[in-house]
Amino acid sequence: MRKGTVWLIMLACAIVLPACTRPAPMRAPATRPPFELAFGLSPIPTRTPTSTATLTSTATPTATRTPTPTLTPTATPVPSQRLASARQAFEWGDFERARQEFDALYTDPGASDVERREAAFWRARSRLDATDYAGAISALQQFIAAYPDDRRLAAAQFMLARAYEGLQEWRNALAAYRQYLRLDKTLAMEAYDGIGKAAMQLSDYAAAIQAYTEGVRAAQENAWLVYMREGIAQAELARNRPREAVKQYDAILNVARIDAYRARILYLAAQALLQAGDREAAQQRYLEAVNRYPTTQYAYLSLIELVNAGVPVDDYQRGLVDYYAKAYQPAIDALTRVVQRRVDAREGEALWYLALSLKANGNLTQSIQRFQELIDKVPQSKRWGDAWLEMAATYALRGDTEQALRVYRQFVRQYPASPLAPQALWRVANLQASTGDLAGAAATYRDLATRYPQAEEVPQALFKAALLDYRRGDYVTARTAWQSLVQKYPNTDAATAARFWIGKAWLAVGEEEQAKQALQAARRWTPESYYGLRAAEMLAGVTVWRSTGFDGRLKEPATSRADAEEWLRSWLNPPSDVALAALPPAITGSLAWQRGEALLTVGRRVQALEEFEKIKQQWWDDPLAMYRLALAFHERELYRLAIVCAERLIRLAPAERRAQVPLFLRQLAYPLYFRELIIAQARKYNLDPLLMAALIRQESLFEPSITSIADARGLAQVIPPTGEWIAGQLGWMQWQPDDLWRPLVSVTFGAYYLHVQLDAFESRVVPALMAYNAGPGRVRQWLATFSDLDMLVEMAPISEPARYVRLIYANYYRYRQLYRSGS
Repeated sequence: MRKGTVWLIMLACAIVLPACTRPAPMRAPATRPPFELAFGLSPIPTRTPTSTATLTSTATPTATRTPTPTLTPTATPVPSQRLASARQAFEWGDFERARQEFDALYTDPGASDVERREAAFWRARSRLDATDYAGAISALQQFIAAYPDDRRLAAAQFMLARAYEGLQEWRNALAAYRQYLRLDKTLAMEAYDGIGKAAMQLSDYAAAIQAYTEGVRAAQENAWLVYMREGIAQAELARNRPREAVKQYDAILNVARIDAYRARILYLAAQALLQAGDREAAQQRYLEAVNRYPTTQYAYLSLIELVNAGVPVDDYQRGLVDYYAKAYQPAIDALTRVVQRRVDAREGEALWYLALSLKANGNLTQSIQRFQELIDKVPQSKRWGDAWLEMAATYALRGDTEQALRVYRQFVRQYPASPLAPQALWRVANLQASTGDLAGAAATYRDLATRYPQAEEVPQALFKAALLDYRRGDYVTARTAWQSLVQKYPNTDAATAARFWIGKAWLAVGEEEQAKQALQAARRWTPESYYGLRAAEMLAGVTVWRSTGFDGRLKEPATSRADAEEWLRSWLNPPSDVALAALPPAITGSLAWQRGEALLTVGRRVQALEEFEKIKQQWWDDPLAMYRLALAFHERELYRLAIVCAERLIRLAPAERRAQVPLFLRQLAYPLYFRELIIAQARKYNLDPLLMAALIRQESLFEPSITSIADARGLAQVIPPTGEWIAGQLGWMQWQPDDLWRPLVSVTFGAYYLHVQLDAFESRVVPALMAYNAGPGRVRQWLATFSDLDMLVEMAPISEPARYVRLIYANYYRYRQLYRSGS
């Protein structure tokens, strides 16, 4: 089956997966400078020396020395140090260094049996994760032979199968998966899938069908049930039994619920029917996908099949499918035919999608005409009000700002009771502001608030109106307006911002004492928010946050889990004999937990995260479970989940208890993971390591495998094109995009890129962070208009960079509270 199919099937069965993650293979480049030289860390420790007889003239024992001689020095536990160092290298994604250290420990005569056993397992994992499949096979075979009683024996067999897959040794892979199933059934679904795929590669379709059929019988979740049925269908097609494949697809359709997946299965069933020679039945499946699921990719592929076969397709459905597939010209052609007939009950919808297609295709004048036609001829259409707003927006896109404003105002004047009227006024004000009519925009924002006092846009409209007054230099009017906003809507985000800006307005007219009082009030209101922190900075005389370079004043706070549990007991009131940290059998005995543990052991981290995510969601409203899971995830180095659970626990606490959250829990929520790596790169690029930690927490919550919808990867969320540029700047000639999932690469590239932005923006942290998020070119353009950085944060044309800055401000404050000496 195609890579990634399981993810789609889980969507089909309404299983919610993290939106921004996907499998992240982590592999070492073919060549790389020695880790220690590249990152400035200590070299690999030398092997523990064996005892050597030495002649001495006198013996001078010290008071602390045991008089009995030992063969192996015990003062410095070098093997244990090496084990810790190797595990750290593995966690950081430096598999070559991890392999070297695990190998050295494995052959070290000073290592204990436990250390050697750990080294034996992890030297294999290091090779497997580095895609050194031959080396992994050898190391796994040694581990299996040497430690047949190890609890990870089944995991080793599973990993052995994966290594054979990597070398395309399908018979050996098949045998290893079967051996795994004799030892354990926790990952039976993955094993049956592995057997099925190996058998397909060997053209042993009967064996593949048998494996997938066993998977169907063993499946405990619909996601795996339909996945296994797809495997059977593919094997049946491969041995030219397409009608048997159709039976499997029909069984899937009895289970699947998500439109995109159902459309895909209909398409595959149609393909199978074509293979069976039943063209008419195939076309009915294609038509069902087109008619029932027009917004999906497979509806578009089905439409192509129908059109190529000369099968008539309803023009409206054809246009709809083409529009959602972004095939705008075919959509225009089909929908124009619908509109020209003028007898179709769907004329309003056809005009709507025709106008949108024309707009997306760049035919702005024709798009405006079609929106107007909808407004004039189909007033009963559910799109009628939206057509007014879209027509105005299209005028603005064409550059006809005045006509856009007239359309918006006409709509509000003629249809003031429309629920879209407040939005129309909001757009008028935004458009006025973008063209420099600040006074007009402020008046429109206030008009919105006066006409529609219950509209959700009102607090923000009043805030923006005052902000525009401030930009025009009318500080008194701005201050008065913000004070009124605070009185009328005290608990809104707009009022929180207004409290800070009241202080700025007082400063602008030279009233320092009044400004001080206002800023103190802003700080008291939300002391840990962006606005509270900015107020504190201004009270301290800091108008612009500038980076002062590397600051190594870090502390290790003495934390106590006992304090955290005492705090929990004070409001949860559990029985005194209940161990608060222990996971209950209801969690550890669940299928998701057991699968998560097993997947983590064999190196399937992303899949393990999906299983643990199910557990988190199931127990989301249970504060004690959140505490237990935070600890468990922390121990397993699943840092994002640990942070999320710790934060959730704090939010679930009674309001009066949140001010007393123990240090232990606050550190769980704001951890300093990858500490040595962050410090090393911060020192190298003259950054505050706590600023780097604050950035990483915002970007990824310290989850190395994460990928955003924009393909930003890893801890520091660097996109591949930026990564390629950084690699060139650093001289990493063997760099490849997958390296961004390796923490040592992601942190290095993230630190370098932040360093570059700080240099470009004169050490000013706010524009540097915005540039990290949105690109330096945009930020330079914005700074040309907004030299006041507080105004830049409010008025940036894209909201995400401003939100990003606000969140990192808060993160950085908490990190300084927790980890900065003297803070």
